[in-house]
Amino acid sequence: MKHLQKIFDRLNLTTEKSLFIFRENLWKGLFTNRIERLLENIIQPDAFFCIDNKPFILFFESLENKSQKLKEIWNFNESPVVFICSEDSVEIYNGFEFLKDNETLQLFGHEEILNDFTYFKLVTGETWEKYQNSLSYRNRVDYHLLQNIKAARDLLIDKKNSFHISPEAANSLLGKVIFVRYLIDRKVKLDSEQRGHSRKWTNQEFCSLLPNRDQVINFFSYLQEKFNGDLFHLTNEELEAIPQESFVTIINLLSGNEIASGQISLFNLYDFSIIPVEFISNVYELFIGKDQQESKGAYYTPLFLVDYILSQTVEKKFLENKGNYTCRILDPSCGSGIFLVETLRKIIERFQINNLDLKKNTEEYKDALKRLAIENLFGIDKDRSAVDVAIFSIYLTLLDYQEPSDIETFKFPLLFGKNFFSYDFFDTEAEFNDVFNEIEFDFILGNPPWKRGKGETTNPLFVQYVNNRSNREKTNGSIQIKISNSEIAQAFVLRVSDFCSPNTKVGLIATSKILYNLNAKRFRQYLLDRFFINKVFELAPVRREVFDKSNDKAITPAVVLFYEYANGKNTDKNVIEHITLKPNRFFSLFKIFTIQRTDYKKVNQSQLKEYDYLWKILVYGSYLDFNLINRLRTDYPKISDTVYHGDKFIVKQGIKRKDGSNKIDVTDLVGYDFIDLNKKQLQDFRISKNLSKWDLDSVGYVYCENGMIAKEMFEPPVLLIKETVKTNLQSVSAVAKQKVVFTDKITSIKNRKGLDDDVYYNVAALLSSELFSYFICHVGSTTGIMIEQQIHDQEKFDFPYTSSKEFKSIISEIENDSIEELFSSDLSKIDFHKQKIDNLVNAIFELSDVEKTIIDYTLRYVIPGISKSSKEGTRTNPLEFKSDALNDYVELFFARFNGTYEKLNQRLIVEIRHTNQIIGLFFKVVSLSHNLESITWIKSENNDIIQTLTSVGTEKITDRLFVQKDIRGFENDGFYVIKPNEPKLWHRAIAHLDVNEFVDAVLVAGKKSVMNVQ
Repeated sequence: MKHLQKIFDRLNLTTEKSLFIFRENLWKGLFTNRIERLLENIIQPDAFFCIDNKPFILFFESLENKSQKLKEIWNFNESPVVFICSEDSVEIYNGFEFLKDNETLQLFGHEEILNDFTYFKLVTGETWEKYQNSLSYRNRVDYHLLQNIKAARDLLIDKKNSFHISPEAANSLLGKVIFVRYLIDRKVKLDSEQRGHSRKWTNQEFCSLLPNRDQVINFFSYLQEKFNGDLFHLTNEELEAIPQESFVTIINLLSGNEIASGQISLFNLYDFSIIPVEFISNVYELFIGKDQQESKGAYYTPLFLVDYILSQTVEKKFLENKGNYTCRILDPSCGSGIFLVETLRKIIERFQINNLDLKKNTEEYKDALKRLAIENLFGIDKDRSAVDVAIFSIYLTLLDYQEPSDIETFKFPLLFGKNFFSYDFFDTEAEFNDVFNEIEFDFILGNPPWKRGKGETTNPLFVQYVNNRSNREKTNGSIQIKISNSEIAQAFVLRVSDFCSPNTKVGLIATSKILYNLNAKRFRQYLLDRFFINKVFELAPVRREVFDKSNDKAITPAVVLFYEYANGKNTDKNVIEHITLKPNRFFSLFKIFTIQRTDYKKVNQSQLKEYDYLWKILVYGSYLDFNLINRLRTDYPKISDTVYHGDKFIVKQGIKRKDGSNKIDVTDLVGYDFIDLNKKQLQDFRISKNLSKWDLDSVGYVYCENGMIAKEMFEPPVLLIKETVKTNLQSVSAVAKQKVVFTDKITSIKNRKGLDDDVYYNVAALLSSELFSYFICHVGSTTGIMIEQQIHDQEKFDFPYTSSKEFKSIISEIENDSIEELFSSDLSKIDFHKQKIDNLVNAIFELSDVEKTIIDYTLRYVIPGISKSSKEGTRTNPLEFKSDALNDYVELFFARFNGTYEKLNQRLIVEIRHTNQIIGLFFKVVSLSHNLESITWIKSENNDIIQTLTSVGTEKITDRLFVQKDIRGFENDGFYVIKPNEPKLWHRAIAHLDVNEFVDAVLVAGKKSVMNVQ
C-alpha cells in the first residue's frame, strides 16, 4: 500500500485517528454483523476511515474490476467517499451517487481536491459542508429503490388503468417479487418447474417467466410450499384475476426499463444481497400510501432512531449480561417491524457469540434461528399490510444469517396469530391481550401513531379505553388519567402499562407536542405520577431532518421517551436524563448525533410535577434560565391577571370572514377602517394611515354578547396585538385610535370601563421587549418546537406585568408617524426608542448582570438558531486572537477560584492557545510569589493543541471535540477547557455554567480528578 500511504500522509490520517487497515483485522467488532460481513466478503477495501463507528471513506489501491466494485459500494450505502489510488493518480468518488449511463460512481475529482479530505476538515465537518449537495439522500440507493417500487405500485393501483388491481394485491405481488429478487441476488438455488432441478437464477430468467400466468402461479405456489410461513398470501384465484398488463409493469420494474413517464427503474443495478433489509421499513410507508398515512397518523421510523433506542435498551441489557441472548420485545404499533428486525439482528449476533460451534450443525442452527424469532418478537398493527411487511422483514433477516445452500431447505416459522396480530391496540377484548399478558416483556418499543382527533369514528377505541381506565382508577385525591385533543400518541404512552411486568422498560417515539401543549398538562401530571421517566431525547430542534424521507410535510416534532410503569410507587425522587439534539451538519447529512454538554441535563421528576413549564426550559435553556423565569413568574403578576380581571376588559380575536355555514350580520361595521395584515398595515406601535374600508355585511364569526356584536372591541382606543411574532420573537402591537375592523389574526384588548389607556401602553411595551423574546423562547409551547412565530394569547399574557408612565411617553414619540413615513426614512428612530423600552424593562424587573448575560445568549444564539435568521451566519465567525469574549470567559474563573486560592497563598493563571478552529484554555495554580501574567495569549497550531492533550492522556481528542464540542479535565497543577472556535461556546453565559461545573467537580473529587465529558 505504498501509494495509499502517501495519501494517508498528505491527509494526516493515522491508525490513531480512526484509520483502519483492512488486513490487520483491528476493525472487527466495530460494526454490525451485516456491515462486517459485507466489508469482509464483498467490499474488501485496503483501508477505511471511520467517524462515529461508520466507514466514511473507503480506500483502494490498484483496484481491479472497478466498475463492479463501484456498483457494490453504491448498494452498500454506508460510505460517502471512495478513494482509488494507483501509481500516478488518485480518483475520489461519491459513494452515494451512481451514474447509470456511465456505469460508475460520480467522480468528485483527483489530486487537486485532496486537501478537502484532510483529517481536520473531515472531523470538523468542513468537508461535508462543501459536498453536502452531492451527498443528498436523493442520490442514494434506497431513495431510488423506493421511488421505483412506488412508481410501479402507483401504476398497478391506478384506477384509470384498465389493468389496475387492489392495493392489497399490489402489495402482495410486489412483496413476492422483492423476495424472489432477494433469493436470486443471494444465489439461492430455485426450481421453476418443481422437478428437482434446482439452480441459480438470473433476474432475466425471472422476467421471462412472468408473461406466462400459469408458470407464475406454479412458481409462487412452489415458493409458498418450499419456505412455508406467512409470505404475502395471494391465492391462485387472486393471481388469475391479475391482468397480464400488470405483469408487464413488474417486468419493466425488474428490467431497468421506464416504469412510468420520466421514471426509469434501476433494478438492474440493485444488489439485494448487499442492500439492507431495513429498506422494507420505507416500503411500508409506500405500501400504506400517503392518504392512509395522513388519516392514520402512521409514519415510517428512521433507522438511526431505531439504532439509538436499541442502544439504550436491548444493547444495554446484553452488555450487563453477556451470556444472555433472550430479549422479549413488544412493538404495539409495529408497522413494518423495523424495531423487531433490528432487535432480532442483535439477538442473533449475541446468540452466535455464545454458540460459536452451533453453526456447524446446519439443521440445529436453523431451528435455533426460528426459536429466537418465535420466543422474542411480538407485534400488533391495525393495518394487515403492515403486519405482512413486518413478518416478511423478519423472514429476510433470518435468511441474512444463513448461507445460500442452507436457505434452500429453510422453512419459515408461522408468526401471524401467534407473535403478530392485526388489531387495534386499544381493543381490550382481542385475542392478543390474553397472549401478551402471559409474557414478561423486557422492552416495549415502537413509534405509535400521532394522529390528533377522533378520526373516522366519533368514539374510537382509544378514547373508550381512556374513559374506562379513568373510571377504574377513580380514588380520592389521585390524579386521574387524561389525554388532550384526542391525541392517540398520549393514549399509546399510557396503554402500554397494561403489558408491563415489574421489570419491563418502555421506549416510544411520540410527538414532542405532548410535553408542551397547554391542553396536555393533565396528561403530563398523570404520566409523572404513574411512571418513572428515565430519559427524554428531544428531537424538536432537528424536526426538519428527522423525517426528511417521509411523505408528510408537516414536520411534526418528535421525542423519544424512556420510562417504566411505577406500579403505585412514589416517583418524586426519580432523576430524569434530558437530552436535546440541536442542528448540525453531521446529523443533517449522516444522522450522527452530536450532543453538546449544555444539551444534557438531569432533573428530579418532582420538579417537573411542580413546574410544568420546566419541560420547555430543558430544551433550550439551563438551570440559570429556570431560576430567572421562576423569579419572574413568582415575584410579579401576569398580564392576564390584569386584562382578564372581571369584566373590566374585552380580550378577543377579530373577525373570521368564513367559518362553516355561519352568517353573522355585521352591517354596523361597514365603513370602519380595515387592517390588512397582508399589506403589513400593523407594525410596532403604528397602524398605517392608508387603510381601506370594511365593506362586508356578514361574516362567519365575530364575538357577540347577548346576541349582539361587541362593537366596542372595534372602537377606540383599543390595543391590537398580532397573533404571530417577529423572527426575533418580539410581539407586534399598536393602539388604534379610530374605528377599525381586523381579522382573527389580531387580538384586541379593550378597556370597557373607559378608564385611562396606560394598560395598553404597558402591555405593548412589555410584549415588544427583548425580555419577552427571551421569556417566550423558553416557555412558549410552539416556539422552537413546531411553529416558531405563532404564539398563543394565553402564553403572551403569561408574561409578567408591571406598569410605568414612561412606557406611554416613549411609545407616543413614534406612534403618530405612519408606517409609510417610517419605512421611507431612518428606521433607527424605532430602534432607539425600543432600546429605551428595553432599558426600562430591565430596570423595572431588576435584572442582575448574570440574568442580562443569559438573556443576551438567548437573543444572540438561541433565537436565531430557532428562527434560522440570516443574521445567524455573522455570529458564527471565529473569535479573533485576544478577543474580549475570551477575556470575559476567563475572568469569571479567576473571580470564582482566586478568592479560595489566595487563602493558600496561590492564584490561578491561564494560557490561551488560539487557532481559527480550536481554542484551548490551560489553567494553572501557581504561588502568589511567582511574578507571572494572569493571561498568556499564544497563537497556536491545531496539532499543537491536540498534541498537548494527547500528552495528558486524552486520546482521539479531535473526534470528541468536534462531535461533542467540549473537552475538559484536570492535571496535577490545574485544569483545561478545549472547544471549537465558535463564539456561542465561549459566551459569558456558558462561562457561568462551566465555572459552576468545575467548582462542583473540585468539591467532589478533591481538586484532582479526570472529568469524562460526553
